[in-house]
Amino acid sequence: MIIRRYLASQLLTTTVAVTALLTFILMGGRVIKYFGMAAQGKLDVELLSAVLLYRLPGFLELIIPLGLFIAMLLTFGRLYIDNEMAVMTSSGISRWQIVGLVFPSILFVTLLVAAFSFYLTPHGNLASELLFNQQANRNTFDMIKPGQFQRIDNNMLYARALSEDKTRLLDVTLYDEKVRADGGVQHTLLQAQSASRSFDEATGLTYIELSSGDRYELTAGKVRYNQLHFQTYRMRLQLNADEKEVSRSRTLNSTTLYQRMREGDLLALGEWLWRCSMPLIAPIAALLALPLAKVNPRQGRYLKLLPAILLYISFVVLIGAAKNSIEKGKLIPLALWGIHFGYLLLALLLLLWDDAKLHYQTWQQSRSGATK
Repeated sequence: MIIRRYLASQLLTTTVAVTALLTFILMGGRVIKYFGMAAQGKLDVELLSAVLLYRLPGFLELIIPLGLFIAMLLTFGRLYIDNEMAVMTSSGISRWQIVGLVFPSILFVTLLVAAFSFYLTPHGNLASELLFNQQANRNTFDMIKPGQFQRIDNNMLYARALSEDKTRLLDVTLYDEKVRADGGVQHTLLQAQSASRSFDEATGLTYIELSSGDRYELTAGKVRYNQLHFQTYRMRLQLNADEKEVSRSRTLNSTTLYQRMREGDLLALGEWLWRCSMPLIAPIAALLALPLAKVNPRQGRYLKLLPAILLYISFVVLIGAAKNSIEKGKLIPLALWGIHFGYLLLALLLLLWDDAKLHYQTWQQSRSGATK
């Protein structure tokens, strides 16, 4: 019981520390990206913390198993360096008993990753996608550059200048053309002294509100035209946000995703297998780390750290590649489970290697003694 508490405290503390460090490093790159988007007007600075919070579960479901893997390497590497493992082995504690001692900690991490993978990450992805779509709708008008022709929805817009407070466009011209039922082309031209954006919070729709101008309707090949003078003209725009993005598989809750998978949706199948794979990485990686952590005290506990991390990365990369191939219909789901089984088999072989080697040496000695 004392050894179990000791190993659990060492393992979980190191896992938290490594996970926090990796999260800080990896999120730093994403923060720089979002600051760039904010500088370009694509993202409100006030929403930066919300976006990072929504994206955090997706990072943690990948970082926590890696944190556990590195924590196993560091914790047991130190035990080997300090000869504590030798003491436990001489006391009759086998490697499989050590696996049993750390099993509660591994199970806790596995369940935590499952909670992220099946619940928190999809909800975070959905919230962030909705936020980005809303920002795209609200900020496309703000990104208009005065003195340049720019396309917004199906309209060509030109503005001579921008007001000092940067909320209104001055001397605005909007042009649009549509094909009529009789085959003719109708040209619509709007000219206004100013234009501003109006966003309806209730409906989530964006409008351009033109002030003090004229609207002309012209038809190709005809001299007559219609003219309308207005003081205020409100025009709804379908801007750049793609609402279909919100229906992507990674934003669906697990129940809906499972139903779509049963209906034969390959994208849903790939995403479902990915969510199932994330929790399984933690125990398999932990079993891999235990034999890889064994080092000679003279070598140092960091000797096998880089090769072990490369082995872990290959595991995750293969799972991602299999997921993409399954979504494209190039692989069957059994291929992904084969990757898990292969690395699990490798972990078991590494765990059994020392015992098998010892049994082989004993057999060799007994055989040589019998021949004498």
